[in-house]
Amino acid sequence: METVRPVEKRGGNTEGLYHADLVAPLDYSERQAAFAARIMNCVTRAFEAIGTSYATQDVVFWNLQVTRNLGRNEIVDKPSEFIEGLKAIYGEAGEVVFEYEMTKEIKREFGLTAAFDKEPTKARNLPDLLHLVAYVALESQGNI
Repeated sequence: METVRPVEKRGGNTEGLYHADLVAPLDYSERQAAFAARIMNCVTRAFEAIGTSYATQDVVFWNLQVTRNLGRNEIVDKPSEFIEGLKAIYGEAGEVVFEYEMTKEIKREFGLTAAFDKEPTKARNLPDLLHLVAYVALESQGNI
């Protein structure tokens, strides 16, 4: 892990702090909260892409809470249950469209390149993609 170091002015005084990655090191719980917030932004944008208003999103999340005991903050931990819940609400076709939009938003949010599409991971489903991105963002301390 890189550390922050002072930057010297020409006169020998320190000007400020410098971090090569411009990202302060965070502990695991902070990285997890930041990751969950980024995923929730992706979920919101995917819902918007399929024409779901904020009020309808609230109804969908209420339904998931009541029928599957799945809260908004649990999507990262239980992506398969989230997708199954959406399938029960929107049907097979609606769930496929949502997964496509969500995958597109995750790729955009985390800067996954077109080279990623050529890998065998393209055939994976949304829960697998979430697990992969979570591993890189949380376990490996990646800066995505």
